[in-house]
Amino acid sequence: MESALSRLQDHRRLYTIGQVLAVLKPEFGDLSPSKLRFLEDQGLVAPERTESGYRKFSDSQIERLRVILTLQRDQYLPLKVIRDHLDELDAGRQPLLPTATPASLRKGQRFSTAQLKLETGLSDAGFREGAELGLFGAQPHSSHEVEIAFALVGLEEFGIQPRHLRGLKSAAEREIGIITGVTEPVLRKKAPDSAAKAGHISREIAERFGAIRSHLIAEVIEEIES
Repeated sequence: MESALSRLQDHRRLYTIGQVLAVLKPEFGDLSPSKLRFLEDQGLVAPERTESGYRKFSDSQIERLRVILTLQRDQYLPLKVIRDHLDELDAGRQPLLPTATPASLRKGQRFSTAQLKLETGLSDAGFREGAELGLFGAQPHSSHEVEIAFALVGLEEFGIQPRHLRGLKSAAEREIGIITGVTEPVLRKKAPDSAAKAGHISREIAERFGAIRSHLIAEVIEEIES
């Protein structure tokens, strides 16, 4: 005899991946089928499966996805922190909403090494490797170093350690060399606005470097998803 639970499940509305994307993509423009599958692989969401193996998401799972994606987008939280928060909710507890105010909103603030690790969740080994690579200097640490620590914690979710980023660090140093070569003549003029002008030029060049880098990576991602 069919159980009451089975009958209840039959009457719940369930959504395919395509329907989930239709619901959430207006809020999260970069959401894709591969990202949904990745979040499932990470144990953050558990869609049901049909007899044919297709994923089906309930209304509650869509709301769970909305929480996950919002914490990622607005709080810059790594998946481990989000998973721990969801585990607390699943256990019936009422944890405080995790927050990680972007360091860019706290420019000028300085942090001890202990504060940096506590604030970002970066492990001792992660900090040590990052420092050896030159990503962290001596304390007190700047807000930029806090942002780097957040990024390293996020990369750990994919098995990427600081030692894997030597090429990235070298590329950044080459970009810095190009920017310095362009701005040094401006600074040598010693005009009252020389520093401001050099800073503006530096940001303009850095943004264009970032745009090229982003588009090159985006092309590869599109090939992966196609």
